[in-house]
Amino acid sequence: MGYAMTFAGPRRAVTVGTLVDAAFAVLLTVGFTLEVAVVSSRHPAWPVGAAFVLCTAAVCGAALLRRRYPARAAVAAIVLCAVAELIDWRTDQQGQPAPIACLALLVVVASTVRFLSPAGAVAVAVGSGVVAVGTVERYATYLARDIPNARTATLVMVVGWLVAVTVGLWRRFGDSRRRVTIDRVRRAERLALARDLHDVAAHHLTGLIIQAQVAQLDGAADPAATRAALTGIETAGAGALASLRQVVRLLRDDEPVVTPGSAALAELVDRFPLPGARARLDLPDGPVPAGWPPEVHVGIYRIVQEALSNVARHARDARTVTVTLAHDGRTVRLRVVDDGHPGVSGGRPGHGLLGMRERATGLGGELSAGPGTPNGWTVEVRIPTPVVS
Repeated sequence: MGYAMTFAGPRRAVTVGTLVDAAFAVLLTVGFTLEVAVVSSRHPAWPVGAAFVLCTAAVCGAALLRRRYPARAAVAAIVLCAVAELIDWRTDQQGQPAPIACLALLVVVASTVRFLSPAGAVAVAVGSGVVAVGTVERYATYLARDIPNARTATLVMVVGWLVAVTVGLWRRFGDSRRRVTIDRVRRAERLALARDLHDVAAHHLTGLIIQAQVAQLDGAADPAATRAALTGIETAGAGALASLRQVVRLLRDDEPVVTPGSAALAELVDRFPLPGARARLDLPDGPVPAGWPPEVHVGIYRIVQEALSNVARHARDARTVTVTLAHDGRTVRLRVVDDGHPGVSGGRPGHGLLGMRERATGLGGELSAGPGTPNGWTVEVRIPTPVVS
């Protein structure tokens, strides 16, 4: 469900934007048609009438192109409305720029104040403000002559300009906050991936070191064992390189996130890098539900990976390791148990344990770790059961 919303959102936004632009285009067409009729009814000299009609048409066209060419649309709308004002001032044609041109200008102002650079937004606000003042002056003259049409146009320019600039600035502020939020989330994701990179490298490099030590011990006495150890080192090295590449790819915006599931968890346990030991995965409640959120899948996978790496580093005499993952309607219980003895440090503390606890806490759960009875080591994680969507 989450991914469907992610991909459907942009398409829905594009559809709504297209519908809004189409409705706006219809409105401009109707307004322009009425303006042509009004200009024709006044019977101005044809160059003046043609100039008014062309200015109105061009301003409406600029408004329709405001998304694709915001700066050019703003300049064109402001200049053309100013030209219409000057022509009206010289010819006293009563009503220029046209109301529909004023509306188109205000839409352009709201849009470009939102998207242009700070300097460009200020220039658009000031330039359109000058045009608004000039238009109000023109219509104030017509108001004094008691021309009904002038009152509506004056209100459009006085209130409309304030609304257009305010809306543009408000949406600009909202875009800025949204970018800050996205950047914060991305930084958090990259920090988490950096921890993943540590886990992946530690897990695979531990296996390589152990197999290299085995090859050194058995090399002189058993060439076949040496070849087998070198083959294992090659396989483990290739797996380490692939895992590191996968984590690095996740740091790039254009790469998809691969969510580990039951199959990946089983493969991880099967690749446990401790010669002579046997690791097994126990799923008493069945496979991991595919509908769990990706962070839960990845968190469980990384905790198991680090726990197995700790066994390989600190309990090399272990012979069995059991990974149990149980889940019901309330709790997910992960348990990693081995039968080895702690290393010379007498315990298993370190960055790995801190990382596992951090992951468990991040999932809303808790982690406990300590020596087993009579020997071995136990790592246990309990987190709330994720809601399957």
